[in-house]
Amino acid sequence: MIKQILFLMMLLFATSCTKNNSSDMLMFESKGLKRNYYIYLPKSLKEGSPLVFVLHGLGGTAKGIREYSQMDKVADKYGFAVCYPQGTGGSMDTKYTKKGTNFWNVGYDVHKNETVDDVDFLTYLALFLQDKYNLDSEKTFCTGMSNGGDMSYLLGCTSPNIFKAIAPITGCMMGWIYNSCNENNPVPVFQVHGTADNTTYYEGDEDNSDKWGAYMGVERSIKHWVDRNNCTDVVVDTLPDIDPDDGSIVITHKYSSKENGNQVWFYKVINGDHEWPPGWPEKSGNGDLNTSEEIWKFFQEDIKNRGL
Repeated sequence: MIKQILFLMMLLFATSCTKNNSSDMLMFESKGLKRNYYIYLPKSLKEGSPLVFVLHGLGGTAKGIREYSQMDKVADKYGFAVCYPQGTGGSMDTKYTKKGTNFWNVGYDVHKNETVDDVDFLTYLALFLQDKYNLDSEKTFCTGMSNGGDMSYLLGCTSPNIFKAIAPITGCMMGWIYNSCNENNPVPVFQVHGTADNTTYYEGDEDNSDKWGAYMGVERSIKHWVDRNNCTDVVVDTLPDIDPDDGSIVITHKYSSKENGNQVWFYKVINGDHEWPPGWPEKSGNGDLNTSEEIWKFFQEDIKNRGL
């Protein structure tokens, strides 16, 4: 009952658009803070369509990840809504970030004094958008780049009742998230990560040498989700090297569970950097992979596996 009352209060404070103008940044109040987001509703959108959240990285913006990911084009093609939320600005200067640098609060050491609750913001925003636009609560998903990928992992651990599958791109599992992520039902996970990522290290930083906070290596994180989802089968393949000049190839690992139908996909970009392939602008990264298309294929697989 308390949660229902809180949700109704959020609806009263939320500013909704009176016309479908996807260029307008909208406002939603969360725990007394005015938060912002964009919503994209393709013309092909029908009642009961899916909803995909796309989260920017540290220092990024909702507008920036919208342009970088090109997810609107995928939404036009397949008919789903896209939400691009805006992180809050940091409240103080740190060794690595300036005051006002946008972030998602996943527990970095540099944000140890920040109190913003992004889990609350994103989950209640999802509920609001589902209600306002008649979107399917069983087909709501989250993806994100870098810090947004870290946040996707956090939502996968805390809010599987809201976000039914996640796709962290160049993201990581913070140590505290990894250690606490066993209380809720597991969600399907799709990760894309470059082996030469110099921002979010492929091997992780478990001893916190960079002082951002300990985080797990990619393969250890993938194993965590493979085990949690009881995946026993795996198919390993290599994507066609359609861009031999990009200096990298993509090896795909697709794990599946006979027990519950859940899948874990891991696309390992050999020599890939900190990017959302094919990169921006004009294929600055791996040209063999359209990440946004693959994200939607993964979410579609989850929808099919659950018989929706």
